Amino acid sequence: MNNKKKRYGISVGTSSILVIIVVLCLVCFAGLSIVSANADYKLSSKLAERTTSYYQASSLANEEFAKINNAFYDFYLESADSDEYYKKIKESYSDSLTFSYPISSTQALSVSVEPVYPDDETGNFFNVTSFCIVTTSDLQLDESLPVLFHD
Repeated sequence: MNNKKKRYGISVGTSSILVIIVVLCLVCFAGLSIVSANADYKLSSKLAERTTSYYQASSLANEEFAKINNAFYDFYLESADSDEYYKKIKESYSDSLTFSYPISSTQALSVSVEPVYPDDETGNFFNVTSFCIVTTSDLQLDESLPVLFHD
């Protein structure tokens, strides 16, 4: 009779190969996380720049609202009735109550106001009819897919 038992254990070489595979997997995941973090950083930087530009343009529009409000208030005090009020506005602003403030090279904040004759001097002197972002030039979309990294 044969009393030898066959052993099918893990040899020393198998554990070394397993360690190498685990290390390679960790290196791959580390590389992927670095690439992902870099892409997120670039995206958040662009978004922060665009948001800052938008709020700067919005601030300029609000400053213009204050100037218009003061001018319309003065016109209201100088006018005897609504016809004279609208006539003074038309002479001063020559039918152009639309303003544009650049946000980026391809976008601008477009603001339009409409004069209103108020009931008393504490009322609204204008209504904002448009406050929107418009595209100022044709967009050239990049439809290519990057295969290799290059900066």
